[in-house]
Formats: sequence, structure tokens, C-alpha cells
Amino acid sequence: MLVVDPFGAIRRGRGFIARKLVSLWNLVGGFFGSYIDDWLKEHKTILSLLMQFGWGMFWSCYVCVILCGLLVFSVMLSGLLMRYLVEEPIQIRQDLNFDYTENSPVAFVPVQSCGTAACGVDCKENFGDVKSLKTRAIPPNHKLQVSVLLTLPESKYNRNLGVFQIRADFLSADGKTLASKSHPSILKFKSEPIRILLTFLKAAPLLAGYISESQTLALKIKGFTERDMPTSCVKVIIEQRAEYRPGAGIPEIYDASIVLESELPLLKRIIWCWKKTIFIWTGMVLFMMELLFALICCWSVIFPRARLRDDPAINNSTPNNVPAQS
Repeated sequence: MLVVDPFGAIRRGRGFIARKLVSLWNLVGGFFGSYIDDWLKEHKTILSLLMQFGWGMFWSCYVCVILCGLLVFSVMLSGLLMRYLVEEPIQIRQDLNFDYTENSPVAFVPVQSCGTAACGVDCKENFGDVKSLKTRAIPPNHKLQVSVLLTLPESKYNRNLGVFQIRADFLSADGKTLASKSHPSILKFKSEPIRILLTFLKAAPLLAGYISESQTLALKIKGFTERDMPTSCVKVIIEQRAEYRPGAGIPEIYDASIVLESELPLLKRIIWCWKKTIFIWTGMVLFMMELLFALICCWSVIFPRARLRDDPAINNSTPNNVPAQS
């Protein structure tokens, strides 16, 4: 039969095995059934307690899932609200390459794409998130702070030079000067004995090349507020000392960089400084409002056991004022 009708033989074998398993189960169930019934009758109270505990854990997990869902939704709403409410101050950092072919070395820092070379450099590159002329790098009414970082060697020339001047010109896309700010600077003074003592104490790292005889000056230029006409680039000039001949009276520089930082208006600055606290409190308020709405309008969804417990009482209640029929 396996050769003539293989599928029929397999079906009959499967039915035979199933009948044997059912008979074996009935035999075992009949043998242990009485013992199981007696054990259930003796431990009925414990089983009832376990069932109540299990149902309590199930409904507790159910309510916990509902509350966690409300919490996650409130956090998402709070994050979405903070995304449109909080405005981040803009910060642009770039190295300065001064042109020493001029009497007063000049370096240009593009702030946004200007599309022309009116600023003295090719500004067709995109800086930061600026993608087109319609998008301005710094929003209007924002104060702008320029920090020029200069690394100067402690040479005899720089010490004898004394005070030198750094000027920053804010230029528009057509090369028009919107504002001009300057800041004086000088190397920190060190007397000859102090300089000799410091050189002796730093002899090993100086010889190893870990440190150098230089100073880094941070010149902060403030007082510029962005107006309706956007700033396209910043022109940084090392001004020549008046008593020197053309091309002289400028400091020796190892390295130079600039940091442009925008200062937010008062209200936006407060929001930016307290953004984490506002985010947490907004999420808590939204969560409490969602929970209050759910408790008022969706009580049966959060506590379904209350609905199941109250329904029989409502259905089985009999009005007291119904007159008895004779």
C-alpha cells in the first residue's frame, strides 16, 4: 500500500497514531483525574487567591502601559513644541589668513553665501546651514560678538611693539560697510627676572617641543546688532601703528582664528538658557492634562475592571418604587 497509495498510507498512519495518543491521554486523565479534583477542592482558596493576584498583576500592567503611552506622547509633544520655540544662537569659527602684501594685513570671513566677490573673496561657498541668498545666517535684531584669537610669539619685536589695533568691518553682499569696530591689544607684560625664571622652570617641555614661548590673546569685539540688511562677511584688519613706516608696526603672528557668536534677544535667551527645565515642565503639564482628559472621558479604557464590576449591579438592580402585582 505504501507503493500503490503512499499518501493514503501516510494518512492512515497519522490517524492511527492520533487515536493511540488520545486513548493514552484518556487513560492518564482517568487515572489522575480523581487526584486532581480532590487537590483542587482542598486548595480552592489558594487557587482563588492566586487567580486574583494574577488578574491584579495583569490589570496593573495594562494601566501601566496606558500611562507609559500617555507619558511618551506628552514627551513627544513637548519636544516638538521646544523644537519650534527654542532658537539656538549661531556660532561660526574659522581660521584667519591675513594678506601681508598690504600695509595693514586683511583677512575675510564669509558669513553667508553672497554669490559675488564683492567682499574681497569668493563667497560662493555655503557656510553653516546657509544655502541661498534668501536665507540669512544671522536673524535680524540679534547682537553679534566677534572674538579674534591671536597666537603671538614672545619675541623681542612683539614686546617692543606695544599696543596694536584690530579692526572688524561688517560688510554686506555688495561690499558696503555696515559697521566698523576696533579693539586694542598688547602682550601680557613679564619682567625680565620673571621671564628668565619661567624659562628655567619650563626648560624641559620647551626643549621637548611640548610648549612654546607664545601667548594667545582673545580680543572680543561687541556692540554690533544685525539689521534688515544681512551681514555677508566680516573683514578683519591688523591696523598699522602710526609712527612706523608703511608695512611695519604690525605684530608677528603664529596663528589666528575668529569666532562669530550671535546673542539672542532677552526672551529667547531666557528660553535657551532654561530649555531643559522648560522641556521637563512642559512634558509634565501635558502629561497631567492628558491623564485628566483620559480620567474624565475615557474612564472605562483605563480602568476596565470598574466597568465590568458595575455592569452586573446596574443590570440586576430592581427599582424600589415598582408596585407589587397582586
